[in-house]
Amino acid sequence: SLQPPRLSRRARRAAAPLLREVNVADLPLRPPMAPATLVEHEPEAAAAAAAVGPAVIEEGDDDEEEAGFEEASVVVLDETEDERRARVKAEMDAAVIGDANSKVVMERLKGQEDDDGGLAALLGSFLVFLDPTGTVRRRLWTRADFMHIHAVSGAYFLFLGIPWLVYSHVTNALDTSVPMATSGPFLTSLLVAGLVNALSAVPMSKFNSNKMLDMRDLKANGFTFGGTGLTTMCLYIAWWFSGDYPDFLRPFDIPIFLFWALVCAGTTANWEVMLQQNFQANERRRVKVPEKEMRQKAILYRLASWPNLTQLSFMYSIPFGGAAWLQQCTAQWPMQSTPMYHYGIASAMGYALSMFSETLRDRKLVTLEQDLLVLIVGFTFPMVSVLLDGLTYGSAVTISPPEYWALFGFGHLG
Repeated sequence: SLQPPRLSRRARRAAAPLLREVNVADLPLRPPMAPATLVEHEPEAAAAAAAVGPAVIEEGDDDEEEAGFEEASVVVLDETEDERRARVKAEMDAAVIGDANSKVVMERLKGQEDDDGGLAALLGSFLVFLDPTGTVRRRLWTRADFMHIHAVSGAYFLFLGIPWLVYSHVTNALDTSVPMATSGPFLTSLLVAGLVNALSAVPMSKFNSNKMLDMRDLKANGFTFGGTGLTTMCLYIAWWFSGDYPDFLRPFDIPIFLFWALVCAGTTANWEVMLQQNFQANERRRVKVPEKEMRQKAILYRLASWPNLTQLSFMYSIPFGGAAWLQQCTAQWPMQSTPMYHYGIASAMGYALSMFSETLRDRKLVTLEQDLLVLIVGFTFPMVSVLLDGLTYGSAVTISPPEYWALFGFGHLG
């Protein structure tokens, strides 16, 4: 008789039931069912969480990325404070900065550590001295910062400027008979370094787009307007009160003020929109970000936004009071130029310090709580500085706004 085709024989063998060949009595019992923690995660986040124990992790979704939020949202259930700290540290240690496959050029450059020799290697070695593991250098010393102009200018402005600020208060307290010098080569170099640092951040502030000043990139707007814009504004204030401000610019003080008013209002609106979108994204999640973290973000964003509007009431005196208003102030309070200059330059340092901390958080080098602490320190910088001037000079200055702000009709406006 004819043999069936080979395929038919294989099909018949494959159709043979498994139970005919295996004794089910020899199979192990099914494990008992027990309650367990559900996990929703991306592979990278799961690897970080595995190092510290069971957790529920949910990476940020596309809505949050479009809203400009810089960090993955993490939700942990039944987690002690020590476990939370350990998890956050593990996630920061395991974080990969930048994306070699991103369509955004700046994101690709963030992942490329600058290994060039020469002066760049010498400066970069200082970061290795601070952190022998090399993590700080790998995440900060990258090709995203062209020629490291932003890093070097920022280091000069902050790490020389803040010690000078402290030194100026000490020397003022030792001799209150003369006003503090508000101009000179060193102070000019500080203002220039601060300006270079602020402007060099603009090309780096690209997170969702390759376009510079893309208004749809809310996170980039925070760095560009909240960092570059407000730092530059306060440097302008310091320059105006330094005594070196040129007369030919005084006719433009009003349009300059209106420009800074637009920057302040736009920055406040941008941070508020970011915050609201963050809350809305959290509401859409099945597992939500802890309320404590949301409160911390709310404080962070609002400290970075609404207080900026108070700058306008102080700056009002510059265009609408002018040189005549300042002369009347110094005639009544001889040392008044000192707290005014201190206010401007300390505010610029506070903004620069806050944005430096935001950069560190973006590179997963500081936590949300640490970033919030730095922001509070930067926020109080100018107020503490002016308060110290009031304690140092006494009746030779005033730190009460109704007494000297042109906004309240002081002097020739009264």
